[in-house]
Amino acid sequence: MRAANEIISLDETSPNNWRAKYRGNYGIYTIKITTDGKKTTKFSCSCPSDYYPCKHIAMIENAIADRIAQNKKVTGKDAKQKGDVTVEKLLRTATREELYQFLARQARYNKDLANIIKIEFANKTTETNSNPYSVILRKALNSVQINGLEDYYYESEEIIEVDTFDQMLSKLRDCFAKKNYREVVLISKACIEEFSEWFYKKCRNVFEIEMIDSEYYEVPFKMLRDVVNNKKAENLGIDLKELYDYCQVEIRKDKYESYALFSEFNDFFMQVSNKVNPDGFIELQDELLNKIDDKKSYEAKIILQRKIDFYNLNNQSKKAWDIIESNIQISSFRQKLAEKKVKEKKFVEAKKLINDYLKSNNKNCLWTSWEAQKLLLVIAQKEKDIPTIREISFMFIKNSFDLENFKIYKSTFTDVEWTTAFEQLFAIYNKRRVKTGIFDYELDDVAKLLVAEKAVDRLLEFVKKHLSVDLIDRYYENFATKYPHETLVLFRRVLDDYAKNFTGRDIYERIAQLLTKMQKISGGNKIVADMVQQYRVLYKNRKAMLKILSKF
Repeated sequence: MRAANEIISLDETSPNNWRAKYRGNYGIYTIKITTDGKKTTKFSCSCPSDYYPCKHIAMIENAIADRIAQNKKVTGKDAKQKGDVTVEKLLRTATREELYQFLARQARYNKDLANIIKIEFANKTTETNSNPYSVILRKALNSVQINGLEDYYYESEEIIEVDTFDQMLSKLRDCFAKKNYREVVLISKACIEEFSEWFYKKCRNVFEIEMIDSEYYEVPFKMLRDVVNNKKAENLGIDLKELYDYCQVEIRKDKYESYALFSEFNDFFMQVSNKVNPDGFIELQDELLNKIDDKKSYEAKIILQRKIDFYNLNNQSKKAWDIIESNIQISSFRQKLAEKKVKEKKFVEAKKLINDYLKSNNKNCLWTSWEAQKLLLVIAQKEKDIPTIREISFMFIKNSFDLENFKIYKSTFTDVEWTTAFEQLFAIYNKRRVKTGIFDYELDDVAKLLVAEKAVDRLLEFVKKHLSVDLIDRYYENFATKYPHETLVLFRRVLDDYAKNFTGRDIYERIAQLLTKMQKISGGNKIVADMVQQYRVLYKNRKAMLKILSKF
């Protein structure tokens, strides 16, 4: 039996795409890494680790680097001069019959090799009228078992991991790189159709698609979109009209009911329609929209957004805006229209759109009340409406300090008026802190307010009254220049208490960081030297602490 914690296999399935199997503590994990030739651009691992990325990614990256270095060494000049035996040399010496017999024999016992051979030469078969890639995938997917959702969060591996699919995607990428677009279309169709059919029959739950490697359906659609957008596609044997007709029929099938699949298919159909028949895509969206009763629903919004995206793709912004203006029952559309009216300086119309929304019961996360009020504030500033500016900006800062809105609020007062307004705001923050008993964040609101006002003396007294490691660390720079001695005294008091009551490497590192900051304050070097000497005596048994403080 093989031991745990070892790499079982590592293969470059296509240029810059690597796939590894690793035997871990909780089973065999599949790691996939894509590079740009130098660094990792995409990765995934089926282990149960909560860390992102998990430790296996770096491990496989190192193994890939070693493999690449080893391959360079083998194919280098030194290897050629020594006459090393290579696979390439041996294959050249073998006869056709010998290669056939060898591959046929190995394929009987090696399922992966058998699948690779089938996929590699599928286009040469004459035994079926159907897509040969579909036949291979269908057989592979029929043997896949999917566990229930209740097991999803407890499984040690990805629920769905289909080796044949990975091999098919490798073939797909290889064909695309070679600009064999007819084969790209054939393989992509097989991947899309068979995956969707399998998912429709065996899963059906909208959440279960998250349990499957998204590359299985995203990559084929991406390849098709890239083929369609290639200006030379038709010269390379691609019939765009045939693809358009294919979409018209295929996209209406029930097996694409999953949002992820249907969204990908619509994106592809949009690209094809744009090249062949723009009206076709719009007709499909209108057909889908007519089936929805609630025109405020998320489903309706998605369909309308597709039409908007399509018109924008075709530089038909007028038609796109017509859709937005006639569907302001959808809050995100209302928001876009209001923002457009503001840019056009049509403030009365913009305010009506916003205020009607704020009064309605249709508020949702797509356009929050905060965002709506923010837009009203922008309008008030443009109209120089001081009462409204003051009202809205105060609303934004009364529960939590925000520097930008604080400055806006302050700008609505004269110097004489501001003295009173500031004290009222200070009292609100201070009273809320005492009332709620929340320590850190409420203290921060008061401190930030004093910093914004450059009230150095009051800030120093506030920090002194509520002294803590975090508080002085965040705000000492605001008063250290004016009051260096007082600042150092506060630092010493809080660090003495911190060192006395807490232990651990993280604590000692924090003490060292703050001592370093103290050294930069006028007179700090001497006090830090005294403190370090004191700590060496008091905490002589704390070896980790003494080692960290040895740099002082």
